[in-house]
Amino acid sequence: MSMWKNVVPAAEQQRQSKREALLHEAAAAFNKQGFHGTSLNDIAKKLGVTKAALYTYVPSKEDLLYFCHDWAMDGAFESLEHARGAGGTGLEKLRNTLQHYLEQMLMEGGAFVVLLEENALKPAHAKAIIKRRDEFEVALRSFVTEGIADGSIVPCNEKIAVFLALGALNWVRKWYSPEGAWSAQLIAESLTQMIERGLATAQSTHLMPQSDGTPASI
Repeated sequence: MSMWKNVVPAAEQQRQSKREALLHEAAAAFNKQGFHGTSLNDIAKKLGVTKAALYTYVPSKEDLLYFCHDWAMDGAFESLEHARGAGGTGLEKLRNTLQHYLEQMLMEGGAFVVLLEENALKPAHAKAIIKRRDEFEVALRSFVTEGIADGSIVPCNEKIAVFLALGALNWVRKWYSPEGAWSAQLIAESLTQMIERGLATAQSTHLMPQSDGTPASI
């Protein structure tokens, strides 16, 4: 019996649970090895199933990459809604969105594929992902604009500020190790603190240090 990496859901959730297990494993492989360095055989082996079993859920490796990108964007928009619900200044909404998004990206065990391989997508898939990504970026820029208006963010170019923040966040998936000394939550809080400090009108006097003050792998 195929175990799908020991995922044993209730009958009505079986297909969705297996699909999520597939997306987790595929995204982790794409993040580590790149799209062209990853095969469906690699992913199937990690899941403990045959390559043929994967075709029940995805017609091709390119479609699998698209689904991973789309799932990442679902997380991005969920983070936006989380921040909007919490309210606050434009800076607070921006920080909360970025921190929640990065926590999801890291805590999902690599479930969110780094948004750097859209060139490997079919034109229609790339267009759909770029559209969603642009909508997310526009929403983030609106928080920067709001922060400038309410005095929580220094006057700056909103587009450059968002590009800087997302560039920093999206690259974390390339170097973060769950086995390191820092948790996903700690990495997300520390990184967003640094981004916040670069934009805030009210500067904090310190940033989060390591818990014991000694060098450690992250």
